[in-house]
Amino acid sequence: MTPHELPVGPPELGIALSAGSRIEDGWLVRGLRAAAGLDGPSGILQGGFAAGVSVAAARAADRFGAPVTGFRARLFAPTPLDLDLEVAVRPTDRVATYEVQTRQAGQVLVSSEVELAGHEVGARAGDLAELARVALPEPRPQEVFPACWVCGAHPRHPLGLRLHPAPLTPGIEVMAWVADDVLGESGTLDPLIVAAVLDCPTQWAAYPTIRSSGNSGGLLGGYEVRWYHDPPVMEPLRVVGRHDGADGRKHRARSAIVDEDGVIYALASALMVAVPEIPSLPS
Repeated sequence: MTPHELPVGPPELGIALSAGSRIEDGWLVRGLRAAAGLDGPSGILQGGFAAGVSVAAARAADRFGAPVTGFRARLFAPTPLDLDLEVAVRPTDRVATYEVQTRQAGQVLVSSEVELAGHEVGARAGDLAELARVALPEPRPQEVFPACWVCGAHPRHPLGLRLHPAPLTPGIEVMAWVADDVLGESGTLDPLIVAAVLDCPTQWAAYPTIRSSGNSGGLLGGYEVRWYHDPPVMEPLRVVGRHDGADGRKHRARSAIVDEDGVIYALASALMVAVPEIPSLPS
């Protein structure tokens, strides 16, 4: 990280915005680069990272500093690693809400709306909160996305989590996790880490149904995350997921970070598209 860069998430990750910016057609535009090793599919920025970058970009443009409420993202194309990209931000006509785009050579890779108005109150996901009290299933290392920063058995980044799938039953995932303190300042997880960690359980909750249809896996096409409390580091947490159903190749699943008392810290909803072959880009 250089004096001319702004870290996105923990500096040790290696995602950064340029400190300098320009105004272009009403957008505030900065450079963006994600280091090698932050894979989902090989050579492609993990989906939760790709969507969650929007929070840091909106914060860099916001004057008030309120905690993140949530974001809603659409992923149109893979975000490559270790290449120069751009992120563009502009305010919407709604208070504390920003439109954010990640671009490569003029192509929009990810489009998001980010709300920075303080955390939500009163999560409504009783079926996910109930998973705080079930017996923990055995983790099962996977080789479908072997280098994934979150769930891969062989991540290339030194901070890779190896948060392996742990099916309670087909369609339900329950993963035990204690987050290292490098993943958040002041004792709480950085929002970018929350966005990344909540992505993978939706994949594995949907995976049995995706495989039964003859496909190899799902690609994240739409993603929404809402915050209710700041998840703590160095304390026992659970990352849980549930497959909510399929419509052809489209699969919907939800995930949450909860503690052992059933407190929900953040919720995610994902739309995945089943594909016959997992894509990759050169590492």
